[in-house]
Amino acid sequence: MILCLLLASGCAHLPWGGPKEDPRTRGEQSKDPLGYPQDQVIVTQNAPKTQAGTTQPSGQTQSLKPGQEQPTVTPVEQKVYRVQFFATKYPDEASQVAETVAGMVSEKTYIDYKTPYYWVRAGDCQTREEADRLLQKIKRLGYQESWVVEVESQSEE
Repeated sequence: MILCLLLASGCAHLPWGGPKEDPRTRGEQSKDPLGYPQDQVIVTQNAPKTQAGTTQPSGQTQSLKPGQEQPTVTPVEQKVYRVQFFATKYPDEASQVAETVAGMVSEKTYIDYKTPYYWVRAGDCQTREEADRLLQKIKRLGYQESWVVEVESQSEE
């Protein structure tokens, strides 16, 4: 009798017909959400290119005379230090955090994408010491898992 009870209770836990498929997750198994070419675009926000009639760094407006060609702008790569303080898989969340922190530390923020994360970084520091000061500011905001990274930045000459 005990043997029959053990056998009956052990069979009660076995599913009949195998595991049921959850219809809510059916699409997750067949689609890669980052498999589309447009999702591979890097979201780094560069400074706008200088064009005729735009304000120059000196505050003067450049105007071209008739027949005069616009001077060519050559991008120059230079190494700068930035503080990486946030990573997420969601672009909207990265944008919100970048805007919030930019206002708090008065530094330009950047969003870089490398599969599968959006990295939020701040600053265009020329020296490591300057980047370390920015790192301390950001850590005081609560982003304790932050660090300094060296990146190639394109500036125009």
